[in-house]
Amino acid sequence: MDNNLNVVLVNLISENFLARYQAPLAVNVLSGYFKVKCHDTPIHVLDMQNIFETFSNNDLSIHENFKETVNQTIMKLIFFCRKTPTIIGLSIKWTTQKIAAQIIEAVNNACTEFKPLFVIGNIGSTHGFNELLVEERFMKTVAVVGEGEEALVSIAKMAKQNISKMINVEIYQHINNVAVNINGNIHLAELKRVDLEHYPALTINNPSDIYDKEWDVHAMETSRGCPWGKCTFCSIKNQFGGKNLSSDWHWQAFSINKILKDIKNYAMLGVRNFDIKDSEFFGPTRSDDEFNQTMGRVEEFAKGIFAINEELKSIDNIPNKTISITHVSARVDTIFNSDPEESIKNLKRKNIYALLKSAGLRRVYLGIESGSRSQLRRYCKGITVKESSIAIKILRELGLDIEVGFIFFDYLANIDELQENIEFIEQNRLHETDSRILGSLRIQKGCSYVLLAKNKGLLKDSDNEQLSYDASFVDADVAKIEHIFCLWEMATYKLMKILPSYFRTENYKMDFYFVKDILNCFMKSRTDLLSDKIKKHKIARQKFLTDIKKSINDGLFGKKPHKLLSEFLEFAIKENKKEVKL
Repeated sequence: MDNNLNVVLVNLISENFLARYQAPLAVNVLSGYFKVKCHDTPIHVLDMQNIFETFSNNDLSIHENFKETVNQTIMKLIFFCRKTPTIIGLSIKWTTQKIAAQIIEAVNNACTEFKPLFVIGNIGSTHGFNELLVEERFMKTVAVVGEGEEALVSIAKMAKQNISKMINVEIYQHINNVAVNINGNIHLAELKRVDLEHYPALTINNPSDIYDKEWDVHAMETSRGCPWGKCTFCSIKNQFGGKNLSSDWHWQAFSINKILKDIKNYAMLGVRNFDIKDSEFFGPTRSDDEFNQTMGRVEEFAKGIFAINEELKSIDNIPNKTISITHVSARVDTIFNSDPEESIKNLKRKNIYALLKSAGLRRVYLGIESGSRSQLRRYCKGITVKESSIAIKILRELGLDIEVGFIFFDYLANIDELQENIEFIEQNRLHETDSRILGSLRIQKGCSYVLLAKNKGLLKDSDNEQLSYDASFVDADVAKIEHIFCLWEMATYKLMKILPSYFRTENYKMDFYFVKDILNCFMKSRTDLLSDKIKKHKIARQKFLTDIKKSINDGLFGKKPHKLLSEFLEFAIKENKKEVKL
């Protein structure tokens, strides 16, 4: 293959989510895989978050800085397209569709000789391709559904074979995992999973490509998918299949050999803190064979980390000779199962987590979601309230930090379920963890909660930018409590993404006691006390925000804190002074 084609992948961001909390893993994974499979075709990555931080001017507002980021991205893309036919891949996430459309229009208008082929991917394309491809702004793009590695390789090969008509989307209609609009009809080819077991090692050989500087970690995958796949609020089951389609959505793992080879490579280059981004680190555990295979795999992983650490210790003149795994995500039933026949397995579970702790694991993210039995059934979590409490206790006994996923409000919730959640949170001290535990359910496209809300007559319009649906609450009091909390939380929501853990935890604790007091007013039919309760909490939060400002002035956030910090803090202080409209 000759070099008559450029490929450029863009990690899109939106003005709503400027505080980075994830490394641009998706575009760099695609780029690394592409380099292995199409090494003669140049591929480049543009990370808009990095552009935003590089070009950020403290004399400009965040809005003006973001506009400049979009302009810089467009200029860079035009530069690539001016002399060479180019494929531009846009990684579409929440609220980035408008930015994608703006880029497509501007680049197309500027490039007259070589019109680029635009390819959209990530969750925005996977869950929204049917809606996006019928919009005029995306009608002539190629949409990738599910995993994109092989699709991108095939698209590039097809483009090179048909360079004179490469922007004609029809020529890509038979490529696996690709959807296109042909004469107003959406055509989706067969969906296939990437072979993770034989995935090439070291596709990303530059650690900076997976570095998240906010958390000082290097992001990695060890698996994809979910071994459960039944939670009604989650769309991961359709992550690889798309809307109304069936495909192999199950949990799949990269080979342990590849994972350890990659980690060792990065470790020899000085990387020490790894963050595993899998939706579920552990594989299936329901049957005896699945349990033994999963636990054996995790044990092999942990022992492999031990071996790398031993090798690091033998090397002279290198600091910090031990690898740490900052976090893995796991289900409660990988820690404890209350079935009496699982007692021996429970011991194995605990031993495996102890082994991971010894290998450098620091924190476990647990998808608990609720402390109410009826709400858990509605969420179809497949765990019990008791199992969650015991799992939390076990992890703490092992010395592991915990972070929890929790959906406090959902559209079918009643006030008794909220009270059960409050009691569960307090009993298990979840309000003392660095976890946002009072969130509201977002009805994601592709999740089965859509049907639950629709059958109850609660479902409203879809929001393609948010990849979700709006809905009504079945209980008026729950709706009021959720509304009051959303207004309260809005003041500090963005600020929390860029504060150190200590301040975040203190804020989440304040949020908890705020909701507890508000709920108590409704439980006791004393809503006449709401205004006084809110005023009391606002006074406490004002002191908290003042302490943060003092810490900034005292230099505890560095000599030159990021503009986002000061602007989000001033916004919080201003909002905290406003009255909450009941």
